[in-house]
Amino acid sequence: MRKVIAARFLGAAATAGGGPPPGPPEVAIAGRSNVGKSALVNALVGRRGLARTSRTPGRTRQLNFFALDERIVLVDLPGYGFAVGPEAERRAWKPLVETYLRERPTLRGVLLVVDARRGIEGEEEELLAYLAALGRPAAVAATKLDKLGRAEARRALAAAGARLRGAVPLVGFSARTGEGRTALWRVVDAWVA
Repeated sequence: MRKVIAARFLGAAATAGGGPPPGPPEVAIAGRSNVGKSALVNALVGRRGLARTSRTPGRTRQLNFFALDERIVLVDLPGYGFAVGPEAERRAWKPLVETYLRERPTLRGVLLVVDARRGIEGEEEELLAYLAALGRPAAVAATKLDKLGRAEARRALAAAGARLRGAVPLVGFSARTGEGRTALWRVVDAWVA
């Protein structure tokens, strides 16, 4: 299991092409507004309040960059779907995110976070197809496994795996128990190696 010694907020981008200048390799965290992206960032890094979590979905409204040991940067993207905020603001996120995914030279891969209870839906398939068209590596982290019983979790992961058809790695994850943390770090480390 990977241990992160130093983690810090590096900066944010609210406009396309903004944010800190490209430096170390970056891994983006994408997904719906209520799947636990910030909790996943905090669990991966082993820091409770690095990425702010909220009971209100859609609080991340910009690209948030987090430097880990000055050798990798995690980028928390605004969520899609059930986000709270003005419609015009939500529409502005699309070019912000698409420009980042398309043009960022230091982006090495994208972790797509899904709620294991909901699985892979049309929007996730669209994002994965977009990333494949861009030649960006991706993996899926199915979160909130701790909210399911063992058999239910196995069924949920099998259904997600069937929908993905082996196109990208799938990792079951729980921010609360740490399940899947080592497997996700293996994926990330392979991208940035």
